[in-house]
Amino acid sequence: MRRLIPLIVLMAWLSMNSYSQAQEQNGLRVYSYLTPTFLDPVLEAFEAETGVRVSTEYMTANQLLDRLVAEKENPQADIVFTMEAMRLAKLVDADVLANVAIDELTAAIPQHFRHPDGLWFGLSKWTRTVFYAKDRVDPKTLKSLQDLTDPEWKGRICVRPSNKIYVQTLLAALIAREGEQAARSFVKGLVFNFARAPIDLDLVQIEGVADGICDLAIANSYYYGRLLRQARDPDVERTLEAVGIHFLNQDTHGAHMNISGFAMIKGAPNPGAAKALMRYMVQPAVQRLYADASMDHPILPELKPHSDLRSFGAFVEDDQPIDELGQYYELAERISREEGWLWK
Repeated sequence: MRRLIPLIVLMAWLSMNSYSQAQEQNGLRVYSYLTPTFLDPVLEAFEAETGVRVSTEYMTANQLLDRLVAEKENPQADIVFTMEAMRLAKLVDADVLANVAIDELTAAIPQHFRHPDGLWFGLSKWTRTVFYAKDRVDPKTLKSLQDLTDPEWKGRICVRPSNKIYVQTLLAALIAREGEQAARSFVKGLVFNFARAPIDLDLVQIEGVADGICDLAIANSYYYGRLLRQARDPDVERTLEAVGIHFLNQDTHGAHMNISGFAMIKGAPNPGAAKALMRYMVQPAVQRLYADASMDHPILPELKPHSDLRSFGAFVEDDQPIDELGQYYELAERISREEGWLWK
């Protein structure tokens, strides 16, 4: 009986927010950079519950941007899903997103996780933070990013190359919060403390801590959740026993946040169906379905994350507006290159 309640609520919501399917003869077309394993169940549920046919094309982030620009005069899709603040900023700069005003979205999604002009909306969130060796590091000594520049950590930190988009957003947020000189000081000090030349993939950084190559690493929080989900694997169990996750800036402005998001494409052929899907994405049951699969945190502040994520504790989030970071990416790249953080 308990399983029927969310369905009853959802059907009532769909009835209140119905639209003429006669006007949406072509169904709904979605372009996405998100992982199919995470997004497909949501879109399949939407299709089953509304009767709207959904076709989805997955592509790389660069392919997605190029496709939207190429189709700008004759849009072929209605909704776009992508992950990461910088990618959302690139879509805004390309002028391929529609201005959407939907009361349900502005009421549900915190202001700093949506574009002020309704060009995009947050779907889920995570933090890029510190992972540490439990037997070699007291995490209480790490209060902020700048603490990673202390000479105490020389030869003890693993990171990705600085051209990785998550790195650039972290630096853009630091510039927005503390200014260019603070960002330069951070990059210079961090480079001094590298345990090895930066190599790709966040999981490789976490494994580097478990293997004793480094004592600290910077990575996205959802990777720890995904490891917890595989805890029965002996190698994963060893990593979890050795490595902890730690949240920064808890006594000040809160942990740096990043998001996945969705938007309606400018000139979408099926705007009614597109808006219905957008409303659908902020329903609590749908948020839970997506976030529990991806091990992100739901964008809705009232929803708790997956129980595995709750196991390592709540943390204070930064409420820095994501849309304001776009103006700092060029400077973040320049600082990375000039201060010696490997770019490839």
